[in-house]
Amino acid sequence: MISRISLQNRSYILQSLSYRSTHTVVLIRHGESIWNVENNRRFTGWCDIPLTSHGEADARDAGSLMGQRGLKFDIAFTSNLERAWRTCAIALSEAGQSHVETIQSWKLNERHYGALQGHYKNSQTLINSFGEEKLIDWRRSYHTTPPSLYNPSIYDKIDLESFRQNYEHMNHKYINIPALKQAVPPRSEYEKILGLNDDLSQGYLSKYNFDSLYPGAESLKDCEERAFGYWNEVIAPRVKAGYRVLIVAHANTIRALVKAVDHISDDMIAHLKIPNGVPLVYTFNEDLEPVMDLTDDIGLQAKYLVSARNHKKMLQYERCTLKKLRNLFEYLDKDNDGRITPQCLQTGLNQLQNYGDSEVDPDMSVSCEYNIEEILRCIPKADDKGGITLDAFLESEATLLPKLSTLRLLT
Repeated sequence: MISRISLQNRSYILQSLSYRSTHTVVLIRHGESIWNVENNRRFTGWCDIPLTSHGEADARDAGSLMGQRGLKFDIAFTSNLERAWRTCAIALSEAGQSHVETIQSWKLNERHYGALQGHYKNSQTLINSFGEEKLIDWRRSYHTTPPSLYNPSIYDKIDLESFRQNYEHMNHKYINIPALKQAVPPRSEYEKILGLNDDLSQGYLSKYNFDSLYPGAESLKDCEERAFGYWNEVIAPRVKAGYRVLIVAHANTIRALVKAVDHISDDMIAHLKIPNGVPLVYTFNEDLEPVMDLTDDIGLQAKYLVSARNHKKMLQYERCTLKKLRNLFEYLDKDNDGRITPQCLQTGLNQLQNYGDSEVDPDMSVSCEYNIEEILRCIPKADDKGGITLDAFLESEATLLPKLSTLRLLT
């Protein structure tokens, strides 16, 4: 059920914000990585996988968007994994804020998928060994933990090459090498991958130092406790002190933070999906409770920033129609003054409809003018300068939606 607060209450909320202290925090999931690509989707977790060129473009788009919207930051937080910290660096650079202090922490790393890491998500080996239902449970359940790297009973059930991918792409400081050596079958191909023969292992392992805080696998609950603990201990005090904060992390760490701050239930959080490279903006009050007049059936109270590049992606991930309308309005508001003019509509409509096309239809300008007239007829209210306000835009939902859907600007 979509929650909608009346326009009168919305105006009251906005007025109340003028005298109460509020804080802005922006969350971004890293851009597309090599293991996010279609036909190569693997359990990535703590494997350190780089961005694709598309992922770098995601990061540039996010940074450009934040710059255009006037978002400024005093500090940024990201994980120790390259796909996140590189997205953070690219986005800040594109926003003209490369000088912003950036703090990296393993506590913002992705959820640790244990022995599943390196496997394709549709791995036939895993399906044959554990069953498709169990795989889905490991991926989506809030409480269920996948098999640990240090569980000796799973090494006859997983794929050797996937184990190699897991081991070779993880920073070995996160691996309890002695425990892993004990877990894998002795004198096996798994042990060869570790590169520790009997002659070398004793001297190496006697000097090995491992932080016992690093997990061998995590449930989403474990990941939430880790990420939200870092929020409470390190990030939240900065936000309360007035720092403008950017967090660039991963699907599950962001999902965990969202679950905690929005008080989303254990069952509903499985339905929340986080898109790559799309800024998610929270406004918090002085008690660090989200301030939002629109929410969806899950309970997400943040809003996405929309660009011509990410617009179609936003439509897939945003579940609340009114929030889609507001996101579209803010995209069309090129002057950031809370109103859109016919010129704003024309510019925005052209950008959205032509994005990604190498050639522009010569009849598009005529079609665009007609569509603008149609849209303006759907919104009877205008200010004294002919501009359309957000309230007028949202009030026209019933007449706007069919037209915007026909233009594939809203679904």
